[in-house]
Amino acid sequence: MRLELQHLRQVLALAEHGSFVRAAAALHISQPALSRSIQNLEVRLGGPLFLRSRAGVVPTDAGRLYVERARELLRLADELDRESITKGTFGAGRVAVGGGPYPVEAILAPAALRFTLEHPRIAVQVRGRDWDELLHELRSRTLDFFVAETSTLQREADLDIQPMAQPHAIYLLARAGHPLALRRPVSTEEVLQWPFVSPGRVPPRVLEPMLDAHRASTRRTLTGRPFPSIQCNNLSAVKSMVLASEAVSASILSCVTEELRSGRLVLLGTEPWLFVHYGFVSLKGRPWTQAAARLRDLVIDIEAQSSKDERRLVEEFAPRLPGARRARKPPAPPAS
Repeated sequence: MRLELQHLRQVLALAEHGSFVRAAAALHISQPALSRSIQNLEVRLGGPLFLRSRAGVVPTDAGRLYVERARELLRLADELDRESITKGTFGAGRVAVGGGPYPVEAILAPAALRFTLEHPRIAVQVRGRDWDELLHELRSRTLDFFVAETSTLQREADLDIQPMAQPHAIYLLARAGHPLALRRPVSTEEVLQWPFVSPGRVPPRVLEPMLDAHRASTRRTLTGRPFPSIQCNNLSAVKSMVLASEAVSASILSCVTEELRSGRLVLLGTEPWLFVHYGFVSLKGRPWTQAAARLRDLVIDIEAQSSKDERRLVEEFAPRLPGARRARKPPAPPAS
């Protein structure tokens, strides 16, 4: 029977995600197409690879053996492909990267555009996901690397994490005309008395003090409002919700430059612990292609420029806000 890498990737994605819906999303195909492909493969192999239930799918004994072999074959195929690309020149090809809402908008999208102008024959995929979803895609070798807050994945032994140079302060914000905007400065506890829209999952290092501040605000108002009130992994949608309501949110400044300049959004404050420190996340032992390495270099350049732009925005929009002066240089997180 002829093996196809496509089938191996599908089986591996399904085993790692435990769901046809999530695996299909990671593979960028429809769920019915994935189901048909797996069913056809099982017919060709003469038995089921997965047990299906309402809770999801798990490999059978034969499926676990197939997954193990598929992972090894994909690793070898990937290394052969990467070796040929690394020894050759930039030609036709593909590079896939990912990140959360902040790095996608502020860093990865501009880097991808610059890379495409330099190397028009190489396709670039930029995927916006939370870090746990990106981790699945990295391990299934769908991604070359992704950018994430470095504190989220320190205990994963199979990962190589390369921190970027500078942390980025996060600022609480609201629409112009919001009741809080009319009486600044305000404390973080006061800000969290309002519905909070979170752009994706909050890193645990930031979440703990954020929840402490939220509990303090809840004791004041007795509202029992959850934190966050809304979670949305789409920064444009988050900004639209904040601009159209009394909800508040938070962002690094390079993602809200246009809204600050136009006066549609205003900054409310920050805290010394309210920052993100990004890093490149890749698989240990997996060689980098020339294309992925060049895109990484462009990300580094753009991230450095983004840090400079944010410092200028602090001087312009946040000099008198609580925590603003301290947030210009947040404390560095532990080394990876």
